[in-house]
Amino acid sequence: MSEENSMNLDDRIGKETVLYGYIAVSASTNRLSHNFNKALKEENIDGMMIPMNIREDDFYFTLSNMKKSHVNGAMLGLEYQKEILDLLDDSSEMVKKSGGCDFVKRAGQTLSGDFISADVVKEFIKADQSIKKIAIIGDEPLSRGLALLLEGYELSFYDSEIERLLSMSQDLHVEMDINYLSPNGVDFSGYDMLIDTTIEDISTCISKPSAMNLDIKDSKSFSSLKGFEGYIGFDNLLDFYTIHLIEDIK
Repeated sequence: MSEENSMNLDDRIGKETVLYGYIAVSASTNRLSHNFNKALKEENIDGMMIPMNIREDDFYFTLSNMKKSHVNGAMLGLEYQKEILDLLDDSSEMVKKSGGCDFVKRAGQTLSGDFISADVVKEFIKADQSIKKIAIIGDEPLSRGLALLLEGYELSFYDSEIERLLSMSQDLHVEMDINYLSPNGVDFSGYDMLIDTTIEDISTCISKPSAMNLDIKDSKSFSSLKGFEGYIGFDNLLDFYTIHLIEDIK
């Protein structure tokens, strides 16, 4: 593990240090911990995020034992954002509505979950005033969260199974522009941004991409959008995630 991608090695962990983990299969290759720890130093906050490489077979054991640990909270990689739900003692409204959790906090021996990725993507989009028309693929937690948060934007939702989008619309009580994601390819060039919330290979479903093509996959994960110009992934959102987490500590 390189120093750049791990915790701040010159720091010391004291009794008052706020400890966060970043839990993913390949957490040590993700720059979130490094980015977060750098910001903590700049803010003079006694805290640290530690990357934790956790295999799928060890996930439940690790999170169950977190209740008895000194770790205050943890960010979760995309692969664990649904797996965590059965282990939560409490959850935010966004977790309940989206069906995903990417940030868990410990209070005593209980775990409380939140889903902050939708807020992060919303803030990223708001920073670019040219974005008005957005296509969103899938009915995953991020898609559900954005359906609730992106007011004032022209949203279109795509899926290979229309029924899933109809169910999402009913669950969220949100009227949606629902479209079929054809395996023969869809032209997304008329949108300002395309967001893929799925984990499947949908490369053949995109005949033309948008000017901006976003997902929240890290650099080591397969992405159907990475081959297109204007690709935006997890690494491009690091500062927005860091701001969110810093505010939580404050």
